[in-house]
Amino acid sequence: MDIPFFPNTGDGTHCFQAVLKMLLAKLLSNKEYSYEELDRISEKRPGKWTWPTAAMLWMIDQGFEILLIEEFDYREFAEKGEDYLLDRYGPEVGQAQINNSEIEREQEIAKRFVDIAPLERRIPTLEDIKDKIDDCGVVIVNLNAAALYGHEGYSGHFVTVCEIGEDYVRLHDPGLPPSPNLTVSHEVFERAWAYPTERDKNLLAVRSSKTASKAQ
Repeated sequence: MDIPFFPNTGDGTHCFQAVLKMLLAKLLSNKEYSYEELDRISEKRPGKWTWPTAAMLWMIDQGFEILLIEEFDYREFAEKGEDYLLDRYGPEVGQAQINNSEIEREQEIAKRFVDIAPLERRIPTLEDIKDKIDDCGVVIVNLNAAALYGHEGYSGHFVTVCEIGEDYVRLHDPGLPPSPNLTVSHEVFERAWAYPTERDKNLLAVRSSKTASKAQ
């Protein structure tokens, strides 16, 4: 899939806004979104990681067709907050999410999202990604950037998946450093995607619609 590439900003906290910019540039031809506009759409807070929930609510409102595939329980998170994250992901990933997020605010957004979420609560596969791309969708995943590059530790990071080959995955990594058309093996991608465990894989697929094509 020919998807325009945009890099993360210098502070390194705009990977989600970069992949959202890629998505909108691919699916819409009548408007270019600035990072300032994308910050508002995604309700980003300075210096913090971005959860995709607010942007998904915006995309639904704009008429995009979206599908989220993951086992994350938004209703339980809305009720339990930090305790759910620590129980769900363990201390390394759970505490990283807590340290880099405004959890009470994310709980409030989750409450708005949970009853309209276009969510399949299951573990996604590479075949799911391929199917969504073949269906003219743009696919975003959150993975562990450290594992993607063979490093220890955890750094939550959004990338856009462009192609699933027979033995490779091609993706746009906004960085830092930015890496358009990065090609990695299935094994490397799966190691970064299934972190800390297989059940933590996630997939957000977005397609345009007649309503969304007119979004301003």
